[in-house]
Amino acid sequence: MARGKTEIQRLIKAALGEIKADLIVTGGKLINVYSGELLEGMEIAVLDGRICYVGPSAAHARGEKTETLDARGLYISPGFVDAHTHIGHFCRPYEHLQAYLPRGTTALVASCDEPATVFGFKGVEFFLDEVAAHPLRVFTLLSMVAPQDPLLCSTPGYSQAEVAEALADPRVLGLGEIVSWLRLLQGDEELVERIEMALRQGKIIHGHTAGARDAKLCAIAAAGVSSCHEPINETDALERLRLGYWTMVREGSFRRDLEATLKPIVNRGVSLQRLILVTDGMAPDDAAADGHMDFVVRRAIHLGLSPAQAIQAVTLNAATYSGLEQEIGGIAPGRMADIAFLEDLNEVRVHSTMIGGKIMAAQGKSLVSTRPIAVPQEMVRSLRLTPNVSPAAFRIACPSPRARIRAIELVSQNITRETILDITSRDGALHAVEQRDLLKVAVFERHKPEGGVTLGVLKGFGARVGAVGATINLDDNTLMVVGSSDEDMALCANILIESGGGIAVVHRGQVLEKAEFPVGGIFSLEPWQKVAERLGRIHRRLRDLGSPFAKPVYALSFLTFVTLPALRITARGLIAAKERKIVPLFVDG
Repeated sequence: MARGKTEIQRLIKAALGEIKADLIVTGGKLINVYSGELLEGMEIAVLDGRICYVGPSAAHARGEKTETLDARGLYISPGFVDAHTHIGHFCRPYEHLQAYLPRGTTALVASCDEPATVFGFKGVEFFLDEVAAHPLRVFTLLSMVAPQDPLLCSTPGYSQAEVAEALADPRVLGLGEIVSWLRLLQGDEELVERIEMALRQGKIIHGHTAGARDAKLCAIAAAGVSSCHEPINETDALERLRLGYWTMVREGSFRRDLEATLKPIVNRGVSLQRLILVTDGMAPDDAAADGHMDFVVRRAIHLGLSPAQAIQAVTLNAATYSGLEQEIGGIAPGRMADIAFLEDLNEVRVHSTMIGGKIMAAQGKSLVSTRPIAVPQEMVRSLRLTPNVSPAAFRIACPSPRARIRAIELVSQNITRETILDITSRDGALHAVEQRDLLKVAVFERHKPEGGVTLGVLKGFGARVGAVGATINLDDNTLMVVGSSDEDMALCANILIESGGGIAVVHRGQVLEKAEFPVGGIFSLEPWQKVAERLGRIHRRLRDLGSPFAKPVYALSFLTFVTLPALRITARGLIAAKERKIVPLFVDG
C-alpha cells in the first residue's frame, strides 16, 4: 500500500486538476470522522484507487474519461474496519470476507490463529496468501496462541527464526493477542524475545488481559502490549482506558459486551479517543442473521453513541491504533478510496461498499470476481487420527464404588469453574449421569504421533445427547467429544475423523446433524451461506436437546481455552488455568 514516487506525483497533480480523476463521487452526506461533522455538498475525486480531492467542487479534476457516482440520498462513510477478529474457522478466510464485504467492511486486522495452531508456520503462509486473493484488506497478526501455553497444550509452534521472518513481512502488522499473560509476567524468555522483536520493528502487540488488574495490568502494558479486547464491564473498560490501552469492546459471535460496557462509559462522558469497536470473530450464521461491522455500529448507536462517534470507533480509531491512519479509516486526500454508502445513518443500512474506488458489493451481495487460492492437498483431511475409535476409549476406570472427582462446570458459555463431586461408579467405571447434567468429555491428541486421549466430566451443558463432537476448539483445534453414551461418542468420533473434521451430533446411533470441515478440521470449502445454515441447525438442535446456551457449540469450543478460568481440558490433561498446571480427575479424601 505504500505510495511510490510516481504515485505521489500523480496524486498531487490530480488534486490540482493537472491530470484527471478516474472517479468523482457527488451528492450524498459525507461523514467526516476527523471533525465529527456531517457535511453536505462535498465531492470526492479518486485516482489510482486513492482519494486525491475532497471539497465543494471536483470540477477541476473531471475529464472525458472520469466516471461519476451519484450518491444523492446516501450517507458516505469511511469503510468499516474490524480491528480485532478471527477468520480461520467454520468457513475458509476468503468466504468470511465474502460475507463481510456487503456489510460495509473494507478492512480487517485478523490473527491467523486457526491455521497456525494446526499447521504451524505453513499455516501462517497459507493464511497470508489466502487473504491476498480477496480485495477486502486484511492486515495479519502473527498468532501467539500456537500454542496458548506450551506447558499445557501440544499445538505446533514456531521457531524464533520463523517469528522474525513473519515480522519482517510487510503483510504482518504485529503480534496477535498474548493470551498467556501469566507466562509474560513470569518472565518467559521466548515470549519476551518475541515482544522485543516486534517492538524493534515498530509492530503492534494485541493483548488479551482477561482477569488482570492493577499491578498486573500495568506490567502487561509496560511490556509493550498496547490493546485489549477483553473488557466485559465498566470497571474493566475504564481501567484499561486510564492506563493507555487501546480499549476494544466486542460484539461478535463468541461474546457480546457492548451493553454491559459501552453504555456506562457513555454515561460517564469519558474520552472515547482510544475506544475501538470490534467483533473478535463473527461466525457465518451470525453474519447472515445480523451482519458484521454494520451490526456493531448499529448496536453502539442504540446504546448511546452518536452515529459519528460509533463510526469513528470502527474507522479512524481502528486505523490510528493499527498504524494505518494514512491509508484507511477516513475520507481524506491520500487515503484509499474505501467507502461504505449507507441508506440510513441510525440503522446503518448499507447500500454498497467501495474498495479502492471500485464498487465491490451492492444490495447485500459481493461483486468480487476473483477466486480463492487452491488449498494445498496436505492440509486436507489432515487430522492424523484413525477412524477406529471404540467405546472403550471413553471408559473412565474407577475400581472404588464411590469417588470424588473434579468436574468442569460451565458457569457461562465461555467461563468454567472447578466443582468437586461425589459420584458412584458402576462395573468398575464412571458413567455419565444425565439426571445430574453430568456428561463425559474426551479430548484427543492429534498433534503428536503417540496420540492419546484425556477424559473428564462436564457439568452444565444441559443437552441430553448421546454425543456431540467438534474439531474446532480454542485454540487446540483437535477432536473433542462430549456425551452420555460411549457408543454414540465412538460413532461421533469416527464420523468426524472420516470427514477430516467438523461438528457432529449423534443420538441413539443416529447422526442428527453434521458439518464437515476437511481442511485441518477447522473449516469447510463450501460457500459461507451453506456453512451458516449448517451451523444454525447444529446450535438449534442442541438447544432443542436442552442446552441453555444460545450457541452451545461455543460452550464446548472454550473448554480447551487454558488461559481463562478455571478448570479446562486439553489432550495433556485437566488444567487448573490460574495455576498453569495439570491436575488429576480424581480427588484424594
